Amino acid sequence: MERLLLIALVGSVTAVLLRAVRTEYAVIVGIVTAVLLLVFGIGSFTGIASVFERACTEFGVSSALPASALKILGLAYLTDLGVNISKDAGQQAIAGNLELGGRILIVSCALPSIVSLLETGAGLIRETLT
Repeated sequence: MERLLLIALVGSVTAVLLRAVRTEYAVIVGIVTAVLLLVFGIGSFTGIASVFERACTEFGVSSALPASALKILGLAYLTDLGVNISKDAGQQAIAGNLELGGRILIVSCALPSIVSLLETGAGLIRETLT
């Protein structure tokens, strides 16, 4: 965690100082900082994946659920990264369209889980009524 904080602080201060001199360099520093944070943060993401897998095995849940959840989390984080980079570069229209596209992709990835949840709920209701 300390490494991520240090990278963020150095990148932010450098970008602020460069923004006064050369705006395009400040944008590049911001992008590089964001990518570094993503690379160093992915190490923690693998730990989250193993916890999901273990919990699904323990509770007898299909292995498709954690894969779908992790895919949705990854899409959300990558979309957020892209939106923030676009906003930092002054491209509000691109950021808005990227955000919309990310939301559509997240819903399309979540759809099988939603359908499965609805089927489970309908099955429980049928069992209760009979």
